[in-house]
Amino acid sequence: MRWHWLIVLASLLGCVACGSVISPQVQSLADPELSYAKLTSNPEAYVGKVVIIAGTIIEAVNTPEGTRLVLLQYPTNRRGRPQTDASSGGRFLVLAPEYLETAIYRSGRALTVAGEVRGQRELPIGEIVYHYPLLAPRDMYLWPEGGGSSPLFHLGYGFGFSKSL
Repeated sequence: MRWHWLIVLASLLGCVACGSVISPQVQSLADPELSYAKLTSNPEAYVGKVVIIAGTIIEAVNTPEGTRLVLLQYPTNRRGRPQTDASSGGRFLVLAPEYLETAIYRSGRALTVAGEVRGQRELPIGEIVYHYPLLAPRDMYLWPEGGGSSPLFHLGYGFGFSKSL
């Protein structure tokens, strides 16, 4: 009988460990059929839709309308963390209406965003004008620095190795 409770507890811990970092309420609003590729092909067609996208911050700028984050999109793992070893789909913008500390939301940090599509915005990159899909965040998760690829818990014994970046 004690084994029964141990199995139930381990199952529950496993479910928590694999859960998304975006709240269930916001996840329920997101359109699971709206891929990043579809969004970038015609952002105006998806205005008002909620999408979950992840990437790494390229730039964070505080403006009169809020904090503008420029991100490089990457596919995600099961928890929603951007997989930077995969190919990127391109850039996107997040415009948070509140002030975000740019020393914290700085270049290189991984971020997962559930945001409402607000169309697109054109901004220069060097000598060209880039068309960014624009999101208004509903929920965001700034990932801890350092990769975070280690499991949340470990069962077993022995010794192993880890690589530091």
